[in-house]
Amino acid sequence: MKLFILGKVNIFLLITVLSFTILWPSPSFAQKRMPAVHYEATPQIIVEEMLKMAEVTRNDIVYDLGCGDGRFVITAARKYGARGVGIDIDPQRILESQRNARRAGVTDKVQFKEGDLFETDIREATLVVLYLLPELNLELRPKLLKELRPGARVLSYEFDMYDWLPDRMGRWGGNKYFYWIIPTDVAGLWVWSLPLRNRMDRFSLDLSQKFQEIQGMIRTPVQEISALELYLRGDRIGFLLRYRHSEQEMEMYYRGRVMGSSMRGKVEIKTHQSVIKYDWMATRRPSP
Repeated sequence: MKLFILGKVNIFLLITVLSFTILWPSPSFAQKRMPAVHYEATPQIIVEEMLKMAEVTRNDIVYDLGCGDGRFVITAARKYGARGVGIDIDPQRILESQRNARRAGVTDKVQFKEGDLFETDIREATLVVLYLLPELNLELRPKLLKELRPGARVLSYEFDMYDWLPDRMGRWGGNKYFYWIIPTDVAGLWVWSLPLRNRMDRFSLDLSQKFQEIQGMIRTPVQEISALELYLRGDRIGFLLRYRHSEQEMEMYYRGRVMGSSMRGKVEIKTHQSVIKYDWMATRRPSP
């Protein structure tokens, strides 16, 4: 009888352990299902200011990664006519966002999906909004740079992207927010020619790049000098060359658009006598 009772106890314990194991998710499952960050809504006034900074229009497709109650995409749709997609791993947040979209009357412009923001396809987005922890911003950064098209924008409330410096920064009270434009790849050696004094002069620009920050040296027929006033905004590029040609000082203002391995636009050449404008195109030489 004693052995029989002991056996019943052991069976009971075994069933209890098995039931606990089945009902309680494994650490990996629990980690996947639980939100990655504690939910805290961005103040509505700051939502308004951030969208204003990004110059949102009806042509935008706004993705909010970790959308919470959906206020960014709902505001973008209601105020600017933009389309929007909200992603959150917490199903309760998705239900709340859907309710808020119905109340705002923008269900034809926005949708909300339960999912992992790192696995979400964001290629159609023209603006991505974040309110994540700094380490998540850094982990997400390669995805943003790889999947978003040059000229797409990124907004982040409170946290930056470490050494990827923002194009703009805003403050509201003690809160701050950041804005980036996805840069295109311009690193390398670019060459072009211009008709000056009835001959074709050849130029080259050797560009180095760290995100949207670029530096370059220009080689002219007579000298090598630094490019001035260099900027890169998405796929738009500009720089100034102060150049001495046949004893004449001139300033060349280059403005153009980068399309793969070509760069084309306008150059305005100023001397003390005249202002001349040319169409301009440079090509990137393949790396050796």
